[in-house]
Amino acid sequence: MYLRNDVMTNQLINNLLKLHIGRIMFLLIGLSIFINFGINSLFLTESIYYQSFADRVANNRIIQVIEILHRFQWLGYLFIPIIIITRISFTTICLYVGLFFSELRVEFRDLMKATLLSDFVFLLALLIKLIILIFFKEVNVLEDLQFQPFSLMDFFDKKTGDVLFFYPLSLLNAFELLYWLVLAWLLTGVVEKPMSSTLKTVATSYGSGLLLWVLFVMFLTVNLT
Repeated sequence: MYLRNDVMTNQLINNLLKLHIGRIMFLLIGLSIFINFGINSLFLTESIYYQSFADRVANNRIIQVIEILHRFQWLGYLFIPIIIITRISFTTICLYVGLFFSELRVEFRDLMKATLLSDFVFLLALLIKLIILIFFKEVNVLEDLQFQPFSLMDFFDKKTGDVLFFYPLSLLNAFELLYWLVLAWLLTGVVEKPMSSTLKTVATSYGSGLLLWVLFVMFLTVNLT
């Protein structure tokens, strides 16, 4: 029974890794833009800007800000594919370097496909965020939109907490953990190693790169606030 399950799992991984990389990318970017469009359409209304800035900015200034934001809203959607491609490239490079030092030779394209498929975990996080905003969370000001579902940041008050730790705490969430597991699972079909080995690879390569990125963001936070 266990052998049969292993064979079915390996077959599923192989079938996923055979998908066309361009189609996967198109689907991921398209769905990400669609969900972001839904969040913006439902919650980035004029009233939320007034409630967010009314006590700090004059009404005529708020109107000008709203007009500018509406005029250049398309730029936000333009940055979505750039962010996704950058994130996927960063993870792929980290994995490639880690595997290189482990003396495992793999195709960069195969690694990128595994990373690309794993990125659907973040799409799921975005979808769940939209569901939470619609059914479970009251949105009055812009700060109400700035949260990561199921993260440690949910247990801290942003008004009293140290801004330096907002980003690392938001990264410590259920979806980041799921991403590591899915990535390690897909890597078993790329390097033909057990998941315990690929999970270690993810931790030492991608994990190290992510740690350096978090430290860089914290450094910027200290210098810009």
